[in-house]
Amino acid sequence: MHEESAMHGLKAKGLKKGSVSKSAAVTIGLAATAPAYSLTGALGYGASESGYQLPIVFILSVIPMFFVALSYKHLTTSAPDSGTVFTWGAKALGPRFGWFGGWALLLASVLAGVAATQVIVNTTAIVFNLGETPLWFHFGVAILFILSTTYLTALGAEESSRTTMILTIAQYGGLIVLAAILLMRVMQGGAVSTAEPFSMEWLNPFAISSFSAFLNGFLVALFLFWGFDASLAMSEETEGSSEQAGRSGLIAMTITVITYVVFSTTALAYAGIDAQDKSSLTFKDNIDSIITVLTTDMIGAKGALIAALIIGVSAFSSTMSTIMPAARAALAMATYRAIPRRFSSVSEATQTPKFATWTIGLMTLVIYSTLSMISESIVKDSIHSVSIAICTYYTVAALSCVLYFHRTAFSHWHTALSQVILPAIAAVILIAVGILQAWNMMDPNYGSSGSIAGVGTVFLIGVVALFLGVPLMVFWNIREPRFFLGETLPLERAHMVFDNRDGIREAGKNLLSKSKE
Repeated sequence: MHEESAMHGLKAKGLKKGSVSKSAAVTIGLAATAPAYSLTGALGYGASESGYQLPIVFILSVIPMFFVALSYKHLTTSAPDSGTVFTWGAKALGPRFGWFGGWALLLASVLAGVAATQVIVNTTAIVFNLGETPLWFHFGVAILFILSTTYLTALGAEESSRTTMILTIAQYGGLIVLAAILLMRVMQGGAVSTAEPFSMEWLNPFAISSFSAFLNGFLVALFLFWGFDASLAMSEETEGSSEQAGRSGLIAMTITVITYVVFSTTALAYAGIDAQDKSSLTFKDNIDSIITVLTTDMIGAKGALIAALIIGVSAFSSTMSTIMPAARAALAMATYRAIPRRFSSVSEATQTPKFATWTIGLMTLVIYSTLSMISESIVKDSIHSVSIAICTYYTVAALSCVLYFHRTAFSHWHTALSQVILPAIAAVILIAVGILQAWNMMDPNYGSSGSIAGVGTVFLIGVVALFLGVPLMVFWNIREPRFFLGETLPLERAHMVFDNRDGIREAGKNLLSKSKE
């Protein structure tokens, strides 16, 4: 007997196989995590929560994400489908779970684009040395940024992945140089006077001061790693086998965690966490712009401009890397009749889903512009609220792996561990983290916009946006029920099948037993 794990009934969508190299697939995952602008906005808050134990918190927080990455690897090997969590959820959990997972993925991608647009607006203001940024400036930069990233993404997988690779190399190059300079300053005794020297205790999980310090730092860190799965949405276009395509997410995750641990360690050793010191990571004027502060301190007045360019490159490549998987998720959903068929169109010239790509880009522009007219703090809060959508679709992915492989995985301890046990642990952790994060978001003091009827605005944005998918799903169920009846993506599980010899032997045994009867 042998395991039959390949999902059946998957459809080709007109995408160009081999247009994305294996290295390009990894860089798409790296770009989507956006380390430069993620670190500049989160490193200070992480340090204020976890102190000098932030590096070990980063390491611990990647564990459930690594388990999710294992789920993606196994599911990609069985079903290299551009719909990823939508397709897997529909096959393993049922059409409604798959649809909702796809909706959460689309929502997270659009909100990530809103975040990147705000970063680009702030970066452009620094480049032009603008203290105040009028509304027309926000709109002008946003239109130019989103149209250019969407256009480059729609050119074709080969061209857009090549652009992403160049931008990612530039981004990582800047971070590596900055980390090297920080390390040299520390070794030469030029660290901030209030900073503590590096100690192995920073990597000791038992040295974390309290559970609260761990949990809050964990929440900050967990969502820094989001985005590694962008490369797996390109599995239908990645050269090589589906198993090789599945590894790209694990490679991207590994490189990302090394980057965060190394950079956070050098930044802590140089700047420290004394909130009273104007050069520390946790000083009130530094906490939102760590890369800019560190670069300015290292290089001087031009440091802010250099940091702005690094962060801008990060936001640009990140946006391209989130539009690509979102457009392909929409393509898959339309192919299997889960959303209007118009989204299933693929350009003959570029072999990319142009309509879906431009729709995602324009939705991002409309949402950013609308929120900007209401309040800039609303834009910031929409960025914070993305965590609920992320938890939702990663949970669907992990549970899909558990239920799809549970019949065959326990034939060997290794497959039982990587296909069922570890993904199940990831799902439990993500559900718990999502509930805790939602509870925190309900606090009127969480975020920048206060509350509505005593409930934090961040919570309302995140939850309302996510559960807006429910009436949309009900509407489409009424209009086009084939997908929801399981006709286009029927429920399926991995199973054991007889080899030819085993089948003949088993058939002979059955005939013999019948003849005796």
